[in-house]
This record gives sequence, structure tokens and C-alpha cells, in this order.
Amino acid sequence: MRLIKDGGNASLTSEEILYLDAAMDQCDCMFQMINEMVQLQRLRTGIPRVDRQWVSISKIRQSIEETLRPWALPRKIDVLWDIMVDAETKVYADLALIRRLVVNLATNAIRVTPESGVVLVQLQCPRGGNAVRWAVLDRGGGIKRRVLQQMSSNRSANGADGVAESSCGSEGLGLLISRQLAALHFSDLQICSRFGQGTEVSFTTVSGGPRGVAETWSNWRLKNRHVLQKPRYRDGKLQRVDHGNHAAGDHLQEKEVELPFMSATLSHNATRPRSDKQVVTGVVSLGAAVPRTTADRFDRLLQRQQRMFDLVYRAESRKWVWAFDIDPESIQARIESISDEATRQLPDARMNWSATQIIPIGDRVTHSRLSDLLVRSTLAALSLANVNDQDEVRLGTLPIGVSKVASGRLDDEMRRLTQRFSSESRILAKQVEKLCSGI
Repeated sequence: MRLIKDGGNASLTSEEILYLDAAMDQCDCMFQMINEMVQLQRLRTGIPRVDRQWVSISKIRQSIEETLRPWALPRKIDVLWDIMVDAETKVYADLALIRRLVVNLATNAIRVTPESGVVLVQLQCPRGGNAVRWAVLDRGGGIKRRVLQQMSSNRSANGADGVAESSCGSEGLGLLISRQLAALHFSDLQICSRFGQGTEVSFTTVSGGPRGVAETWSNWRLKNRHVLQKPRYRDGKLQRVDHGNHAAGDHLQEKEVELPFMSATLSHNATRPRSDKQVVTGVVSLGAAVPRTTADRFDRLLQRQQRMFDLVYRAESRKWVWAFDIDPESIQARIESISDEATRQLPDARMNWSATQIIPIGDRVTHSRLSDLLVRSTLAALSLANVNDQDEVRLGTLPIGVSKVASGRLDDEMRRLTQRFSSESRILAKQVEKLCSGI
């Protein structure tokens, strides 16, 4: 079809060209849907190929704006940013995946927003937390109660206001992928909608350094346990208990104050953790002589080896803290598998794996022990990084340069020492002559 359209065939009518354009758009949509289904399958099988780094909000915004421009311009939609945090604040995220998540939500919002309307991307820091909250708001038609209930029960939500559809109109595919992408950043997807007035979709990303990563990942890991708790009773009535397994049944919250306002918290529906009681942690480092380029390639390899409930944190250029969702009996085989792959791709990478630790999954113990490991490894790396044998000056002073006064003093001192050395040499020579004549 592209060859026919671009072949310069003058016999094509304007109507035929229009049909060809529409057919090519559908082919592009099918291609995109296939890619999304492949990505969704990776997420569901627990091998997401994630690469988390510390990246600034300004860099993420720049990549998102470049991707959104072709979607917003044809319908004259203004995508506005309301950033209530420092734009240079860094979050722990995969740049490609976080861009895809925000673009997916924003394009859905653009599609349901009236022409020449506004879509708002809002960023703020929740009080007392190590996170940045991202929210995409539109003024579309909102989501009906029935549709929101379908979304929260993991059924397809065809006909929702775009949040339940992908950019090509597939039934719930964009929403499913968005849920998984949010989970890869240790977050649920929160949907708040008022039917007839608009929708807000939000998630969070980690900030606050290694301690923030440890706290957020530990809370997310704890919430994804599927260990059943004992039922609780109050006043002789059975109380509903949140088991932390939202994928088995995401919950719908209805605000009694204002009935038209509905909210739903959507968790991922991927694979479940292999171990509910513990994680295996440790440190892997490369030799100091390993080139930085090799260390960067090893980082990408190690990050790509992560599974859904694993954590790999780069404490410094040649040291990583890892936490694997695996049985202690199988950890050695996992380490050998990663080492073999690294040796095959990076022959000059000399790896040193530390002794493993077992950290139980619990309300506070997971956070405290993992935080201690991450912080200690990071501080140790910073202390080594601060050792510098270069000339330094105090802040606000002139840089070190050539000084004529200092050079003159150094030359005078060298002449004085030379004269003194020559004088003492002559004295020693005379003493030697007297000793020899006396013998």
C-alpha cells in the first residue's frame, strides 16, 4: 500500500489516496498492538527487561514532550505541565518505560479531550514520602461506574474514556500495559473520575536516594505477598481484610460524600512472587581496573537480568546491591548463570560476588535491613570517590596558576642549596686529603 501511494501513480484519485492512508494507519495500529502484546507477555511472565537509573524530571519531561507532539498538534490540544517539585529532582526509573507510561496515559487523555482543549500533567511530592506523584488529568466524559467496576475486576473496559483503551482503540490493552509499567516502578495505578467532567490517572516514582528506594521497594514487595491473613471481627461482624494481593482483585472505592466521584486502585496482574517469606540479597562488584565502559555494559546486563520482584541498585560505578526473589537453595545457580552470561559478553569483567544474606519479608525488618545495605554500600562508594589527589582550592578563591613570586622564591632556594652543597663538598674533599696524607 505504501508503494502504491508513494509510487507517484497519477491515476489514483483523492478518495483512493484517502483510503490508502486509512488502511496504512490501521496497519501501523496493528503493528503497535503486536509490540504491546509482546511487551505485556514479558511483563506477565515476570521478565520485564527493566533498566532503572536515577534520571532527572526535566530529562523525562523533554522525552515525553517530543513523543506527545504528533498526537497533540492535529487536534490543537495543549499539554500543560504543573511541576510542584524541582525540575532537576531525580527519580529512580527506567527512562524508556516511564516515558511510555506517561505517553500512554496522555495520548488517551488527548483522544477524549475536546478539540483545542487542555490536558494537564501534574507532578508533586506527597508530604512525608520519598516519592514523586505523577498525574494526567483530562476534561473528557469521565468513566461510568459500570466501566470502572470492570476495570477494577481485571475485565476489559471497552468504551471507557480512553484510559481503558490503547491509543489504537484496543480493548483494555493500553490500560493493562500501563498497570504493569507502573508496577515496574513499585507503584499502583490510581484512577479517579467524575462521570461527565473528566478523569485523573496517577502513579508514583521513587525519590530520596537509596533509603527511598529501599522503603518503596520493601512496601511494594510486602503488598504483593499472597499469604492469607486471619479474618478480623468487630462487634461480632466479619471485617474485610486487605491481603495486599490487588492483582487477585483490585478494589473500587466509592466516596460517600459525592456519589458521582469514583476511584479505583489498579495493581498489576502479572506473575506472583516466588517467595513470600524472604528475599536473598548481596553485593557484586567489578575490579578497579575494569574500564568504565565495561562497567556500564555490565550494569545494563545485570539490570536486564531482573525479574518482576527483583531489585538491582547501582551503588557506585563498579558496585551493585541486589535482592532476588528466589529460594536460598537456588541462588548459587542464579549467580552462576549471570556470571556465565557476563563472561561471554564481557571477557574483561572480573566479578566479585559477596556472601549472601537472607532478609525476611516483614512490616519493618525488610525496609530496615535493605536500607542499611543500600546506604552503607552507597556511603562507602562516596567515601572512596571523595579521595582526590588533584590540586584543589577553597570555594571562592582563584584557581591555582603560575605565580612569579613563588617561582622566584623556589629558584633562590635552589641556588642557596646548590651553593651550600658545593661548599660542604669542598670541605669534605679537604678532610679526605688530610686523612690520606696522615696515613
